[in-house]
Amino acid sequence: MDTNSLPLTEKYRITKLDELIGNKNQVIFLKKFIEANRVPNLIINGNTGCGKTSAVVAFAKEYLGDLYNNYCIELNASDDRGIDAVRSKIKIFSQRKMSDHRFKIIILDESDNMTIIAQLALKRLIEQYSDTTRFFFTCNNIENIISGIQSCCKIMYFGKIEKEDMIMKLREICKAENMEIDDDAMEMIISLTENKSDMREMINKLELLKANYSAHHDTIKITTKEICNICDKPSPIIIHHFLKTLGSDLRAGIQIIHNLKNDGFQSSDICITLTNEILNMDILEIKKKELITCISEYNRFFLEGNDSLLQMGGLVIEIYKILRCK
Repeated sequence: MDTNSLPLTEKYRITKLDELIGNKNQVIFLKKFIEANRVPNLIINGNTGCGKTSAVVAFAKEYLGDLYNNYCIELNASDDRGIDAVRSKIKIFSQRKMSDHRFKIIILDESDNMTIIAQLALKRLIEQYSDTTRFFFTCNNIENIISGIQSCCKIMYFGKIEKEDMIMKLREICKAENMEIDDDAMEMIISLTENKSDMREMINKLELLKANYSAHHDTIKITTKEICNICDKPSPIIIHHFLKTLGSDLRAGIQIIHNLKNDGFQSSDICITLTNEILNMDILEIKKKELITCISEYNRFFLEGNDSLLQMGGLVIEIYKILRCK
């Protein structure tokens, strides 16, 4: 397959556990399972985009080697979430004979979306085929997986990826794709990502930038301007300037927000960028809490459809009062 036709998330998906960014202690445990040839059923729990699926796929490839394509299947439990998938796909695969001493592996991605009935049937299969098959589950919320399955598995938690590791991976992809990105633009990609450790969303942003600008240039030069255009979000630089200005000049602050609204930005998107900037401000924590609570209350009105310049002006005045309060 021509790798250039693949999405960047697949093109740069790791193939070895050593290539995984972050969660180094978990990687050590996974490698020890392979070295000892004692592979357990696994549940890997963690936030979106922290490398859960990449880790279990790399684990399966290292463990099975050349047998991977024949003796490993990967199912997205969001799609194959019912009892029919368990009966028609998982059970049939579990019954297959293997001409090797190693286990077959079934990867169930986003398994916390499976129905309870499907999970109960799956638990029986885990017990029935424990001599030949291992099940790897990934999930965002382990509470949605029944205790019967949890008791059959080794449970591992994947935490947030460190910012330095994320930047290193993003720069590696940019270099391979002939994309030049400055430091401010890299910071903006992270700041505009809702979950700050979601590598998949960040790589998808690079994909959008590549698709939109690669036709015009051999080397794509990425600045904050291109990122704001592609993400359709207010620039954190403008919002930072707004907060700095608002502390002393209410009229100028209102004008900045008015300009953003005229540029077509939704009030809810302005609120998200405001919240991110306030979290990074050098002010008292109690004042941060007041500001974020105020913004959240107004954002609820905006999301309910009460999105007008008058409402947005009200939010600006409330922020001004809090910033000015000693």
